[in-house]
Amino acid sequence: MRGRKDREGAALFVVLMIIMAGAASAVFAASTVSHEVRGAGFARQQLQTRYVARAGLIGALEWFDIFGPETVRNIMITRTGTDTVQFQCISGSSCYPEPPLANNRRAYRLYPEHFTALQERDDGNGGTDPGLLEGLPYDASTSFGSTSAYTPIVVTDIYDEHIVSKLAPGAAAQGGTKFKYMRTTLTARGRAQLNVGTDPVETGGGHNRERNEAAADMRAYVISGPFVTGTQ
Repeated sequence: MRGRKDREGAALFVVLMIIMAGAASAVFAASTVSHEVRGAGFARQQLQTRYVARAGLIGALEWFDIFGPETVRNIMITRTGTDTVQFQCISGSSCYPEPPLANNRRAYRLYPEHFTALQERDDGNGGTDPGLLEGLPYDASTSFGSTSAYTPIVVTDIYDEHIVSKLAPGAAAQGGTKFKYMRTTLTARGRAQLNVGTDPVETGGGHNRERNEAAADMRAYVISGPFVTGTQ
């Protein structure tokens, strides 16, 4: 009888070890799946933010094409206060999605309002002005999906403009023409911010960034023209 009890104790120990090993495997599997799901969410969020930055950059190129290099250059030279407009963050506090542009620099910043102003609107005489843009570069309410916890926002900086001396198509090979080209850098800064209004804002050196904000930048180098330029 004593030997049988010893064997029963050994069998119980083996069963307990098997149960513990199974439980540990289940916990490890659940933890692994949780990390994979979280990583997939981060990857999707980053990809969506990149697409929003790309859409903002394409919209900026279209805005650039509408006004042309001469007008854009004049805007950059006589820049107004649009680059210091205080932006309302999704959390409700006033902050910049990007630090303000450097002073005394030829640059200009495009906000979503620049594209809204070019859409169809009432002409004030009972008619409709068709506008210069059929749609916005992105839709803040649907770009990430109707159930997403994030809202996109994009600003595009136009800077580093300088005149490029190259012959316009059909111009005389010896030069002497007044037609020039302009080379410009466009950087679209896409951000994704929580739309629940409770995301803490990082103060200090974080430029009032939201803690769970996602970011992606897109850049393009544009050579536009030809156009007639003076000596500036």
